[in-house]
Amino acid sequence: MMSNSHKKPKESFFEEIKDFPWAQISIIAVVRLADPIAFTSLFPYVYFMVKDFHIAPTDAEISKYAGYLSSTFAFCQFLTCYQWGRFGDKYGRKPVLIIGLLGTMCSLIVFGFSKTYWQALVARSVLGLLNGNVAIARTMIGEVTPQKKHQALAFSTMPLFFQIGGVIGPMIGGSLSGKDTSYEFLKPLVQSYPYALPNIIIAVLVFTSVMICVFFLEESHWKFKYRRDYFVDAGDLLKTYVFGAKPTVRPWHVHSTAMIGGDVFSQSSTEQTPLMKFQAGDRVDNDSSNTSSSSSANNNDVFLTERQSESLVRTYAPLTPEEQEDQATLKDLLPNHIFYGIVCNFIMALHATVNKEFLPIFLAQDISRDPTTGKLNSHFPFDLKGGMSFGAQDTGRILSLTGAFGIVAVILIFPYVNRHYETLPIYKTMVSVFPVSYALTPFLVFAADWKTLAMYLTYALNCIRMVCTSLANQQITMIIHNSAPAKHRGTLNGAVTSVSALARSLGPLIWGYLFAWGESLGKGWLGWWTLSLVTLMSVYQSRYLRESEEDPNEVKASPSSDSSSEGTEGSFRV
Repeated sequence: MMSNSHKKPKESFFEEIKDFPWAQISIIAVVRLADPIAFTSLFPYVYFMVKDFHIAPTDAEISKYAGYLSSTFAFCQFLTCYQWGRFGDKYGRKPVLIIGLLGTMCSLIVFGFSKTYWQALVARSVLGLLNGNVAIARTMIGEVTPQKKHQALAFSTMPLFFQIGGVIGPMIGGSLSGKDTSYEFLKPLVQSYPYALPNIIIAVLVFTSVMICVFFLEESHWKFKYRRDYFVDAGDLLKTYVFGAKPTVRPWHVHSTAMIGGDVFSQSSTEQTPLMKFQAGDRVDNDSSNTSSSSSANNNDVFLTERQSESLVRTYAPLTPEEQEDQATLKDLLPNHIFYGIVCNFIMALHATVNKEFLPIFLAQDISRDPTTGKLNSHFPFDLKGGMSFGAQDTGRILSLTGAFGIVAVILIFPYVNRHYETLPIYKTMVSVFPVSYALTPFLVFAADWKTLAMYLTYALNCIRMVCTSLANQQITMIIHNSAPAKHRGTLNGAVTSVSALARSLGPLIWGYLFAWGESLGKGWLGWWTLSLVTLMSVYQSRYLRESEEDPNEVKASPSSDSSSEGTEGSFRV
């Protein structure tokens, strides 16, 4: 539980968002939105698409082949996410995002125009292989928000836009797929390729994200953000002459004494000495540089104020030589606290996916009754059979409400809790709920005869799980990010995303077998209770997590610690 000892000093919401980098976070969020839209858009029509391919011997096996289409993306993402993270560390974050978006766009077009099952399977595989955007977006969010007070709000954009994309994608896929359309000029297309139209529309949305990324997204990698970006220059011109925005000072625009390769800091400079000068009318576009400069008498040359200078130092100053080392051993990349964080992230992805896949099946299963008496066949506590006999409309209503509840949690609850409590205690509290909630799920069958009560109990249980998942996901993301060495965050976030993708692939395969086996034995609790045991592991593993900001003191104070340097390698230069 979160006690008063874990409370942060109170800070108002307006103080927390002061100098927040809205522009860059918004662009990263737009890029992030493209992934869930592309990933979830096929769910409404994938069953009918596979049926039209005539690949399944019987209708009963269509779901198996549809599952392969859905899971192949996650498996291929597992194979390449780590490599995309290393690519981002070596060549920059922005190129990876652009490649990922272009790969998504091309894969969608191929998928929509597929005439055979194998074409569709290859398209989904390529979508996973070329897409490392989740890890890179997560890394960039941490890099553009070096102030920890901004990270709660910044990292909350990831699940928020995933939830929004998870609503938009199925809406587009469900409404635009099929051979019927009210537009005459589209009839030849939809008659020949009934699943092309939603993919074309989403590909256009992804292309829009590509353009925004190319012209307005700034590179955040410490080594490459000083490199001249001609596309960003073009975007600045567009903002200046089309939207009337003030010109932006970039690190490659300033005097050579401020350029990387020279010395950013003059040895004789003091806190009162301006670092560089720039022309009147220019401005520093950074998260803490909103103060306008004071003009000199002749309005020709003006100096950066102390606050603006600090802003540029924080954003563009090179890291120490130790931070610039490119090579790292496995021990450097995976010290114990980061390894345990990745394990916790794996468990989180696994149980969330299993719950999402198999809760609707449990709700839709027929109630198991004694054929002679009509009473429930289930007996407390171990003889649990059947499901809830909910219709598709009831199940859809439950999932929609809990999804909306997750969005509320991301927007309102997450920033509030992070403003008042430390990250690690929040995570430990949230994960302690999962073992109990999954253990209780199969007992819902005892309320099956009272449908209203069963609905409310299901609502309550799933809403609690959704809130805890939304909050815990962001806490573990911030814990891993803040604990990781700055120079290897792209690689580590790639590894985290890759491991999560593996969990999303393995979870449905393993638990599909467990649920089927348990049902055949009359032990409907088997799948849920084994899932509960797995989440207990994350509760145990959370004991070994730590946050980087407190690490140096914690390591020095610990008699069993070998070195104090290990706790400082993940710190930002601020």
